[in-house]
Amino acid sequence: MNASSENNDNNDDDGDDNDIMLAPKRALVFGISGDQGQFVARGLLDSHSYDAIYGVTHAATDRTIDAIARRLDAEVVRGSVGMGDDTVNEGGGKRITLLQADLSNASSLRAVLEVTRAAHVFLVTTTDIPPIDSADASLHDSEEREYDTIRTFFDVLVAVHKEEWEGSRDKNDKKKLERHVVFSTLENVRGLVEWMETSRQNKGFNHQGQESNNVDHDLLNIKPLDDGGIVPHYTGKGRGGEYALSLVHGLHSPWEETTADLASFDTMQSNEQPTPSIIPGLSVTLITLPFLHSNFTASATPLPAAAAASSSSSPSGRSTPTQWSISACLGDPSHPMDMLSVSDLQYIVPVLFRHRRKYQGRNIRLSAEKITMDEVAYQFADLFGKDVVYAPLTVEEMSSLEVPGAPAFAQMCQYLASSYANRGDVEETREIVMEGGGGRQPQTFQDWLLTHSDEEAFERVGLTRDAKPIQCVAVFHATGIQGKSVIKGLLADGRKTYLVRACITCTDHSCHDNRQERLEAEAQSLTSLDPQRVTVHYANLDDVNSCTEAVKGAEGVFAVTDFYSRQLFEPLSSTDHKKDGREEEHARNVIDACAASGTVRHIVFSTLESVEDVDRELQDAGGEVIIGDGGENCTESDREIFDGKARMAAYARTKSLSVTYVLMPVYSESFFRALAIKIRNDDVILEEENDGGSSDEDGEKVVCMSVDELGPAVANIMDSYEVYAGHEIALITDILSLKEASGIIKEVFFMTKSATVTVLGDNLEPSVTLNDTLSWTTSIQEQPETEYKLDTFAKDLGSMFRFMNKFEAVKRRQAVAKTMELVPDIRTFRQWLEDNRDNVEFREMLGIR
Repeated sequence: MNASSENNDNNDDDGDDNDIMLAPKRALVFGISGDQGQFVARGLLDSHSYDAIYGVTHAATDRTIDAIARRLDAEVVRGSVGMGDDTVNEGGGKRITLLQADLSNASSLRAVLEVTRAAHVFLVTTTDIPPIDSADASLHDSEEREYDTIRTFFDVLVAVHKEEWEGSRDKNDKKKLERHVVFSTLENVRGLVEWMETSRQNKGFNHQGQESNNVDHDLLNIKPLDDGGIVPHYTGKGRGGEYALSLVHGLHSPWEETTADLASFDTMQSNEQPTPSIIPGLSVTLITLPFLHSNFTASATPLPAAAAASSSSSPSGRSTPTQWSISACLGDPSHPMDMLSVSDLQYIVPVLFRHRRKYQGRNIRLSAEKITMDEVAYQFADLFGKDVVYAPLTVEEMSSLEVPGAPAFAQMCQYLASSYANRGDVEETREIVMEGGGGRQPQTFQDWLLTHSDEEAFERVGLTRDAKPIQCVAVFHATGIQGKSVIKGLLADGRKTYLVRACITCTDHSCHDNRQERLEAEAQSLTSLDPQRVTVHYANLDDVNSCTEAVKGAEGVFAVTDFYSRQLFEPLSSTDHKKDGREEEHARNVIDACAASGTVRHIVFSTLESVEDVDRELQDAGGEVIIGDGGENCTESDREIFDGKARMAAYARTKSLSVTYVLMPVYSESFFRALAIKIRNDDVILEEENDGGSSDEDGEKVVCMSVDELGPAVANIMDSYEVYAGHEIALITDILSLKEASGIIKEVFFMTKSATVTVLGDNLEPSVTLNDTLSWTTSIQEQPETEYKLDTFAKDLGSMFRFMNKFEAVKRRQAVAKTMELVPDIRTFRQWLEDNRDNVEFREMLGIR
């Protein structure tokens, strides 16, 4: 932009020519009964720059006047197209004069333009979507009517303006009036699709016959409607905007360049520099809007999952759903979309009027931010404390919905999922909003949701309702290390008196053989924790009906599966259990039982990282991969342990269930398995087990937490399950190396006698010698190995170490701060040891009398 135009901008852009009318300054807002028109009117009122502001609607009824007045907090009076200049509100102030006119009627439109003589005009049009049962339900016809309305508007505007400038109006009016129009438009999607297909056929391939990168198959996959229309409610506006720029600024539609190479598309669409008008004193600026936040109170409102909601007569009494889905098919969940709050138009449009020369002849593609649908769902879940997911329908499913214009809206979603729909200029939008809003930033989706959380649409679908509390929890694998911790955590919770259904898991074989005596002993051990609140149930994980019976009457479920559970009861070869798939079958049975129960409101699912997903993250970041040719970092068995649990979590996400996923780190208890305490020549020796998979060779660290802390974490989740629904929480209290863990153990338990502590390697040769002065007050005995040989966490230890200490991807997802937010009084490794220092059972586990 040259210096002279900058100077003109600073002079309020009305120019200095003596023939230009300078006062009174008037603004005219078409479509003032809608959101866009009302926010623009609010911005014009707040600018205090106008002597008169007119609003145009198709029906200026008393009800409409009252509604607009309340929305704008301004005086709204009814005007008439037959009024003279003496009726103008010369005093300014917060007052709107409302006129009734038909945009498609040239005579009605001419009367409005002539009587108002507004220098600044805002135009927005609506598409007349026919009802489903209409005999004339052609969406293409709706597009044509809207396009004809826009053409009529600009044809009449140009005619009236030329008459004024050529002196054909009242001979007493010798002043000329400059006009600037801001037209809110959308993309001509039909023109874009047809142009891309033609250009792809002509120029869409390079000399090697490869397809151009600019070919967008999301666009090419948009099939015309039966009447030939393609996103008619966008295309009509887009064609109208192209017509306006052609008529006033001599700019031709880019879709007329049928011989252009696809590589030149962005250049063709870019009009960053203003274009002078070919009609003196008249200029136009287009603003192309992206997906508006307000759509989330209409076509994109999160809806309750049908299978999750139940009637009031449900045996569970559950009157509210537990999961909500955003089902609009807006493409890949990780695809960034341009979005904007319609309220920002109150800051944007006055700036475009103020600097009309800077923005004349331009099409400004607005965008406050680029945000993915996964991020949108997370914001809903975080604010309302509900399980909100992005689960899009297919295009075909959306097209078949029994709502007016469903096929066109399905096409719109296809377009919005394309890269060409999301070319908004975030920086320019921010610049304009900050000027118009006095330094204010454009409203983000998160901010919009906070200020609109009380919308009726959200109340109607149940997002704002409180859920019923959970009183009864079924705990699977109740005799396992995680299950016992959860039961103890629920029983110790002081906020409510949980009833616990302790589910002792078994298989077809183990439930009916001579191990029954062992199961009965385990049942007695569980009920002894609290005979009034703990009931024992046997859950045959091979039988979904047995699992259904186990969760009967429970509102909450803690689900954990055991990779080695079948091996415990039915010994297999060293490789059979790795490919058996039994663990996944068990998990599916539990999940299906919860889905069919009619009572379960929430599940806490204990799972693990996906090696495959983390490996992909590492490759993208250029880091060391886990799944290498030699399998040094992660063996096939290791992968199956982790990926199997990750697949089970993915299966749970396909169900209409409210679930929180907890990812367990290395158990702090595992350090005792990796460091068996022995006595040798009066030295305390912390000897590494040969299958321990030590991380300490290079001082590498692992994320860890005592499994004792899982119980309080699950109790907190059950207490506020809507807050944590859909969340994946990676639990952690420490990041330690084996060497650091052994040092803390020695500091806590050995106190009075000096000794040299040696950490032995796999070949029993000293790998690290610590010349620390340590002491103890009790004798030490060798760690008995027979007590833990079948423990799952002992068998998983090598995999845990090999997997979790070789990369940063897991560590990034595990956050001490988030764990402490869930359990504020959670204990670190040292605190956990100190609290158990005098615990006889704990010392026996350590091997200390």
